[in-house]
Parts: sequence; structure tokens; C-alpha cells
Amino acid sequence: MLIESIHDNRWKEVKALLFDLLALDRDVRASYLGKQQITREVRDEVESLLALEDEAGDLLQDGAIALSKELFASAAEPISPLTGQKIGAFTIISELGIGGMGAVYLAERRDGKFDQKVAIKLLKREFNAGRIREAFDREIEIQSKLVHPNVAAILDTGTTIEGIPYIVMEYVDGLPIDKYCRENDLGLVERLKVFNKACDAVAFAHQNLIVHRDLKPSNIIVTSKGNPKLLDFGISRLLDETGVESSNLTLSGAMTPEYASPEQINGSPISTATDIYSLGVILFKLLTGTYPYNIKNKVNGELLREITDSEPQLPSQAAAPESNTSLSSASLKGDIDNILLKSLNKDPNQRYRTVEQFAEDIWRFLDGEPVSARPATLSYRFKKFYDRNRAVAIAGSLILVSIMIGSVIAFWQANVARAQANIATEARNAAETESEHARSEQAKSEKISKFMANLISYANDAWYGEGAKLGGDARVVDALLDMSDKIDVEFADEPDVAAELHHKFGEALGWARPSRVDTQLADLLRQKQEFHLLRALELRVQYYGDWHELVAKDLFYAYTLLEKNDAERAVLLNRSLNMMRGTNPNNLNFPYIIEAYASRLMSPNAPELHDAYLKAVTPATDENKYQIAERYLREALPVLRHHYKEDNRAIFGTECRLAYTLVMQEKWTDFDDHYAICKYGESKAAGTDAEKSISINVALVENAMAAKNITR
Repeated sequence: MLIESIHDNRWKEVKALLFDLLALDRDVRASYLGKQQITREVRDEVESLLALEDEAGDLLQDGAIALSKELFASAAEPISPLTGQKIGAFTIISELGIGGMGAVYLAERRDGKFDQKVAIKLLKREFNAGRIREAFDREIEIQSKLVHPNVAAILDTGTTIEGIPYIVMEYVDGLPIDKYCRENDLGLVERLKVFNKACDAVAFAHQNLIVHRDLKPSNIIVTSKGNPKLLDFGISRLLDETGVESSNLTLSGAMTPEYASPEQINGSPISTATDIYSLGVILFKLLTGTYPYNIKNKVNGELLREITDSEPQLPSQAAAPESNTSLSSASLKGDIDNILLKSLNKDPNQRYRTVEQFAEDIWRFLDGEPVSARPATLSYRFKKFYDRNRAVAIAGSLILVSIMIGSVIAFWQANVARAQANIATEARNAAETESEHARSEQAKSEKISKFMANLISYANDAWYGEGAKLGGDARVVDALLDMSDKIDVEFADEPDVAAELHHKFGEALGWARPSRVDTQLADLLRQKQEFHLLRALELRVQYYGDWHELVAKDLFYAYTLLEKNDAERAVLLNRSLNMMRGTNPNNLNFPYIIEAYASRLMSPNAPELHDAYLKAVTPATDENKYQIAERYLREALPVLRHHYKEDNRAIFGTECRLAYTLVMQEKWTDFDDHYAICKYGESKAAGTDAEKSISINVALVENAMAAKNITR
């Protein structure tokens, strides 16, 4: 192989550095190389040559001096260009590029039978030695197995009259994939589709038990028709049937650091996951114009440590100003972030298991479906469904609301039926009463089901559907408002059912969040919510009397709505608390009522409320506000743990408030236990929607400790 004279100085530097490294023990070479002030090109050349040491085997056993004489004897000799020379049936036109062991030339064939351009890869003359030539031959063996529309094909092989082996390959006239996307100003969808075509080629290689090991944009050339071609299997590895790399088959250690996986850099076993990582880096570059890591101005060991030790940036936050991409941060946020972070995981076992899975997740993103790289939570899957099916989302929403309200009502009704049946069983005329109640409750259930089924009809804009009277453009909130106005008419004879429906519709209207600019709708929703919750309270008292757990629950909801003075609100909340304690202290609403009372009794953020809530406590007590709050919160915790079984945000919040009351009283007997759970809640909630509220509660405790000069 001949080298242009402009590379002479670099070649001399490579030789000098290689002599130094070969004289050192292997375990100190990396450290020595990392300290050298050399260019990226020199480092790459040296590393690729060092990689030959494992392959050359017996060759390198002869010692560094003997080896250097064989390899470099003619390196400084004058070089003649190959342009115009014949290799087989082809004439060399120009040089396309130079690599560690060989160079690639553009050549053409014009013999009257064929007009064809090809790429010819020649082994450098100075590397035309036995064991090294075997690696070149194995590249031919590997790539000849790959017949695929997205893989550059081998057309011929041979040896020049000087005995130098060559490969004739399909010439791909195009641009590296990153440059192609940039120069054609492709959008997100187009870039992902081109990338997935390249993934098809890599997947095909893996199916043939071949790992490329040097995937990078310059090895994926895209034609003017948008068809990517995978090139250069020079350092590929063959896998055995188990997917484990076969030993002594190809060069080891050669790589392009910016696109290399952590296991390549660390010398760990190579698998198909290595290529998946490199594909992740390529896609990151295509979408952001930069790399996943901060590698600017970093060389040698510093560069490699950045890749092996640092966590990748979020693609949505990484777009470089000079990238010239047309992609917005918002378009990458979410699914694309998660897809890329999964492909770039440091642990090969945590990446996609196959390239096909990687590409499939991209297709799922393009099709608006949930991706596997993101937990398939109900809210996430519903959002993806809504995005794909906006036209029918109103019907789905109505069905969802109908099911939610109807299921709660049905569950409540079933509990009522069981309770009444139990009472009836104890009576002397148990059989007759039970049968009568069963028929009554069955009729109620059917009536509730029919009523809730009408809610779905608002999605139907035909003349016979409920949606017709709203102009065929019914919103969920419109359906709720219209249906809720019919409760008292439909259930005039069943005040218990009407009360529960008023309560549930009041809750549902509270879920609605109209646009901030739609103040008229917001006011209407508040008015309707207040009406339904107060109407529920009125009907509960009418049906159950003024001492019942459902009345206590509705008093609690009414307390949040009524605009009374603080003293009146405190009395109302205290009545709700005592009623729930006296009727069913295991009701899940009870701890939330307690939490509301305790917070207003002693929260440092609302000192003006303390006296009103202290005076409202019944029965009267000599305890101070912190003692009462402590007693209440200790009463709430067992109920929360009974219902939730494991810690959640409600438990963490209550533990924090209890810890706060203990600080304010300087009671330390079990403070550490409650404070530890409070702090644990903060760490567990990190990154969730509960993080802010729990952090506020932790700060409540820690600020109190700081004010009292207490450290634990």
C-alpha cells in the first residue's frame, strides 16, 4: 500500500510512539498513551496498530525491533500514486480514504461489456505479512456472507501482481448518514425512517452471527434516493451459536472511541449489544448534532473515562447550537429520550436485546403507540391512545367516566345490600325481608346502570343521540353537567342513590380543569360542584340521619367548599372528625379528615388559624395544639397503613407532620423512627409527581429542627 507524502510526518510520529509502547508492559501502555499530547488521528492509528499485536501472535514474539524493521523498512520511501493503475478488470480513478491496515480507491471498468464503478480496498504493502494478511482475508469471509440491500456487497477479490490482496466492493455514491440528514434538512420522522433502514442491515448481520464493532456515520452511506448502505466490516467479530464472540478471528481493540461502547473500551466481552450501543450514539448525533457525552477537547484517557463513567445527556436537552438540525427539544422529549437512554445503558443487559427491538420501538413512536423503553402506565398508554384517536377520544372519555362513576355506585350499592341483608337475617322475618331487599336493590342497580349508560350517548351526534342537542360537539364536561341535572328527577324515590350520585358527580366536576382563559366555565364548574356536594349532604342526612359515616364524609367535602369564617369552618370539620370516629374509624376518609384538622391546628404557614381550631376541639381538653395534633396523627397512621398496605405519599406526609409535632414539643422517644420514614419518602418520591409535596413536608420538619438548633 502507498501513502501520500502529506502523511509522512504523522507516520513518523506513529512509528516513534509505537516503538515506545511496544517496549512497555501491556498493563501500563494505556496509561502511557493517555498522557501523550497527540492528535486524534495519531492516537487512532497507534491503537489500531497495537490491536494487531494479539492477532499477529508469533510475529510479535520476535520482538519490537525485528518487527519494526519488517513493517516500516520502506515507509519513508518515495510514494507513487496508484491513479491509472489496473487491478484486475478495473482502473483506479482516485483515493477514497486511508485506514489502519489499508486504503480504499474508486475504480471503474470500461471494457465494452460493462460500465461500472467500484470501490477497491487494498492492504497496505507494509502490512502484507502472513498473520496480518489473515485478518484481511477474514474481512472478505465475513462480508461475503452478507447479501442484503442495505449492505455494500463484495463483487470480487484477488491479489495484485505484487502479491497484495484486495477486495472489490459495490461503490456507494452518497453521503455519511449524519451529513445526509443535515444537508437535506430532514425532519424527525424522515431521520428516524432512514436510521431504521440502517438498523435492518445491522440486524441482518447479527442474524448471521456477525458483530460490526465499528458502527459510525462514515460507515453508513446514504444514496441520493435515501437508501443507506452499511460499509467496512474490517474489525467485525464472528459470534458462535450462543451469541458469544469467537476468539482469534479478527482484530481486537480497534474502534472509533466516540461511538465505542463501554465494554469495548474496558476490554469486556463483545456481543450484539455493542452494536446497539453504537447505533444509539449515531441516532443521538442524527437528532441533536452532538454526542451523548461532553467529549469536546478531550483526548486519550480523559475521553475514554468520559464515555465509561459519565451518564449520557438527555437528547431533548443536548441539541448543540451549531448542529443545524431542524428538530426542537420538545419533539425529542419523552419517548425519544427514553428510547435513546435505553440503547445507551452502560450495562449491555439493560439495552434492547436486539436491533429489531430497538427499531420496533422507533416504529411504535412513529405510529403513536406506547414504546417499551417507557413504563406502560395507565396515564401514559391513555395519552398515546388519545393522540392516535382524537376523533373518538370523547366517546372513550365518556365511557371511562361512566365506568368510574357507575362502578363506584354499584360497589356502594352492593355494600348497602349486604349490610341490609345481614340486618334482615338477624330479624325474625329474615327470609321475607331479605328477599324484599334483594329485589329492591336489584331494581336500583338496574336503574343506575341505565342512567350511567346514557352518559355514553353524548358521544353520538345523530338525531336520536344525546350529543345532538349539543351540536355534535359534546365535551365530557358538557355531558357531566347535563346528566348531573337529571339526578333528582331520575332518583326522586331513592334519596340514598341520588345522594351518592350527587357526591360522585361533584367529585367528577372537580376533576375538570378548564383553560385559564375560560373563566366563565371555571365559575360554572365551581358552582355546580358546590351544589352537588351540598345536595349530597342534604340527602344523606334525610336518609341516614345526622350521625353516619357517609354524612361525616359529606361534611368533610362541604367544609372545603363553604365560605364561612374560620371559627365556623373549624366547628364543621371537628364535627366531621368526631362523627367519623364514632361511626367508622376505619373509613379511609378518616385519616384525611384528621390530616386536614391537624394541619390547620399547628401549621407554621397559617398561624392565624391555630386558635380557632384549638377552641373547636371536642371534648374540651387542656392539651396544647401540638399535643392534640400528635394524638390525632398517631390515630390516623394505622388506618392509612391498613388501607394502603405499603408506604405511599399519604403515609409519608403524615409521618412528616407527626415528626414536626415531636420537634415542636422536643419529644425524642420515637422521633427518629418517624423522621426516618419521612426522609425515606422524600428519596422514594424523587422524580414522581409526589416529590414536591413530600419535600415540603420534609422541609417543615428540618426547618423546625434548625430553628431549635437541633441536629439528629
